[in-house]
Amino acid sequence: MESQEFYKSLAFADEPMLYLKFDQALEFLSAVRTMRERLIIRYFLLNGLSPMELSRACVEHLDPCSNTLFLPKRHWKKNCTTDIDAETIRLQILYSGDHREGPLIRSRTGAHVTPCSLWKIVKLVAARTAIPGWENISPIILKRTFAREWLLSGGNLGSLQKQFSHRHLSATAHYLRFIMEDVKYNHHRLAAHLQGAGER
Repeated sequence: MESQEFYKSLAFADEPMLYLKFDQALEFLSAVRTMRERLIIRYFLLNGLSPMELSRACVEHLDPCSNTLFLPKRHWKKNCTTDIDAETIRLQILYSGDHREGPLIRSRTGAHVTPCSLWKIVKLVAARTAIPGWENISPIILKRTFAREWLLSGGNLGSLQKQFSHRHLSATAHYLRFIMEDVKYNHHRLAAHLQGAGER
């Protein structure tokens, strides 16, 4: 009975867009025009950062040797580190230039960029795509896409929990709902294959 309730909780009301499909994610990445845009999109889509985390991140907290980014304590999260892919780190080093401290992504004045500004940049890139429902693409959609691809490619919930710095696994388990349609599709495909093999 509890498992039925769990799976019902994974269902969504009619939301216009939950995540990007793989080909849409590639199209989205190809719509960036500047190095700054590319970095922002990569931090969301390929590393799963939130706008708040990215807006507060500093150059001095990035460790190219271990491919990690230190995220300072916030009122609901403890100090933690998250893994960053090598290409994003390479681009960050090029973007930062001589800056060895300060904001990871700078505003026009050189200060930390705001979460609101990061949302606007994602919307700007989305408008350049031909993705249906592009106006609904946000940093949250990109983070969901990251989580979905992580789980579909064999990553487990425990490692995703660490990547997202969630205290409780239940917070990370919400991302399972984004792979349910794939699980159902693969189950039906396997059942049809096995049934066909049994009739031979």
